[in-house]
Amino acid sequence: MSDLITVAAVQMNSGKVLADNLREAEAGLERAAAGGARLALLPENFAGYGVDYRELAARYDDLLAWLADQARRYQLYLVAGSLPARYRPDGSEVPAPRVRTRSVLLDPEGEVLAGYDKLHLFDVDVQDSQGRYRESAVFEPGDAVVTAPAAGLTLGMAICYDLRFPLLARALVARGAELLIYPSAFTATTGAAHWELLMRACAVQNGCYVLGANQCGQHSEKRASFGHSMLVDPWGRVVAQAGGEPSVVLGDVDRATLTQVRSALPVHQHQRFTVDSFYDLR
Repeated sequence: MSDLITVAAVQMNSGKVLADNLREAEAGLERAAAGGARLALLPENFAGYGVDYRELAARYDDLLAWLADQARRYQLYLVAGSLPARYRPDGSEVPAPRVRTRSVLLDPEGEVLAGYDKLHLFDVDVQDSQGRYRESAVFEPGDAVVTAPAAGLTLGMAICYDLRFPLLARALVARGAELLIYPSAFTATTGAAHWELLMRACAVQNGCYVLGANQCGQHSEKRASFGHSMLVDPWGRVVAQAGGEPSVVLGDVDRATLTQVRSALPVHQHQRFTVDSFYDLR
């Protein structure tokens, strides 16, 4: 097995028209595959931004079929940033008007390997044109920590606001995560202040590679996303980074670097407190 595993973050400017969003996503996946990526990450809300998420969730199965087609066509492990889902993993329905926001991992045969429902919801006040964000009015939080094998790595699955919660990253590392993935839609304001800082700190604190695919640009009069999708290595070095426009970030996860950093600076072994009381580690 090669020490180098090429991964990609597809940075998008998703809007309200599903067909346009899927066209942009496919173009990004094609570029990722052409660049040698074995794994590609789409951003949060890639299929629709600022839409009726309950309505979009009615097309969950259709979107999953579309994603399976993309994974097969481009022979990628594909992480579908997030999709609105009306049903919980146990099959019970989320009461209207809310949905779950779910990241789905598919293999190159189009089979679903794992799903993760966002644990932490963005209920904050930001000094921007929108000002007030209340995801809990639209989404129901998940209740499980999820890791999964893909492209020869163990992925730790998370979404956007989860990046601000180091206990979740610690729980993922405790379950063997080597690459933490954050499909995101960081606002222009919070992204400029904290995106790179949080990504690099997360990598250093956990001895992991960290890959973030962010939304970018103006989505509406009041809502803009920061972009700057990136891959960070366990030493906190930015391996590859986008700017503020739709693009594809390609970079290598180097197993030798992962081993060397974890051996020289074994924070995962020195941790004195467990996270069992905060997250279910089943």
